[in-house]
Amino acid sequence: MTFLAPKGTEFVRLLGGGSVFEVALVREGGRELVCKRLVPRALAAREGRVAMVREARLLSTIAHPALPSLVRVGNDARGPFFLETFAAGTSVAALVRGWQERGARVPRTLVRHVAIHALEALAEIHALGDEAGPLDVVHGDLGPAHVLLGPLGEVRLVDLGAARFRGLEAELETDDRGTLPYAAPEIASGEAKPSQATDVYAMAATLLHLATGERLCEAETEAAMLAEVATRGLRRELVLHAEAFEAKERAALFEALDPDPSRRRASARELCDALAPVPRAPDLR
Repeated sequence: MTFLAPKGTEFVRLLGGGSVFEVALVREGGRELVCKRLVPRALAAREGRVAMVREARLLSTIAHPALPSLVRVGNDARGPFFLETFAAGTSVAALVRGWQERGARVPRTLVRHVAIHALEALAEIHALGDEAGPLDVVHGDLGPAHVLLGPLGEVRLVDLGAARFRGLEAELETDDRGTLPYAAPEIASGEAKPSQATDVYAMAATLLHLATGERLCEAETEAAMLAEVATRGLRRELVLHAEAFEAKERAALFEALDPDPSRRRASARELCDALAPVPRAPDLR
């Protein structure tokens, strides 16, 4: 089915799609925007409508350089849609594939750049608040396809259809399981809901894939992958091959991927500091 650009915009090209959204680049006046629509199957499903409302709500509620901004929402003959700002970039998934096609891993300096800036962005987003207190923002679906490296080295986080934040209505809650095999075991098993802690696990898994280029679980089908991740997590022994990181940093990454949530790194800030310790000014007292 041809993508229908909203009235007043011009279709440029498809950007991708999945089980919920079809995503296209459109042009409005002199600027390019991302248009998201529900795929036909999702139009009739509660989960699809919820994902659209939730992402639009989040993008209208918070602002951060690593996140897109909502431009407008609408409804037409093809159903509901929303427009958000577009930022060019290459996903971690595409980055890994590109270097694999050259017979190599992503270079160490590039791995470290993406890792530190992605964790910094996640830590800042998790810490967002307003006059009423913390916003408790959760991305909910981090993975290699949802972390982008921009042309100037900026790192962005996209696809927030599974996001959560303070004040989210109960009717917008769904049983999201994230993207396998990057979802935390307690999410895959259905024992827990997405949280900032499970965001940290998913980001650590994404960075492990970036650093090694390896498959993170042995299963190949979705059902088998779900069972493997739910029962024992991913192949975190692959951290030993993440040569972009020093030994202490690999230990921090290994800890962040522990299948037992009580033994993991507690926050994105903590993991970011473990990979890129911030030099402190000397105490001159």
